[in-house]
Amino acid sequence: MRAFVIALALATPAAAHDLRIEKPVLRVASPVSKTGAGYMVIRNTGRTADTLLSVATDASNRSDLHGTIQSGGVMKMRAQADGVPIAPGGRVVFAPGGLHIMFIGLKKPVPPGTKVPARLTFARAGAIDVVFTAEGFSPAGG
Repeated sequence: MRAFVIALALATPAAAHDLRIEKPVLRVASPVSKTGAGYMVIRNTGRTADTLLSVATDASNRSDLHGTIQSGGVMKMRAQADGVPIAPGGRVVFAPGGLHIMFIGLKKPVPPGTKVPARLTFARAGAIDVVFTAEGFSPAGG
């Protein structure tokens, strides 16, 4: 029984390794913008679904998961209150005009090349630390 418990304890952290976070980037409208948008690709190489529940960083006052929807010919952001599901063997793309992370209340300027550490929290995998790299500027941080 003890060997089973040890094996289970060793296997549990591996769930975090089933998720691959690729190309985390942060875009802002200018180096002094107070809001930025985070983009990335999350790949689930495992056999179990997971859900991105939240993103946290010390670089901003708040970090929200958002999706973009078109309503009556107007693009609108909508909070992803239930998180973002990632199917087994699937991938989720955070990109302009779609899913993204809003970094609200950036605490200092974010010129290109700035590294912004953040923690992604998943329902199964738990916390995964990533570093967003600021790149170029775009209108409205998008």
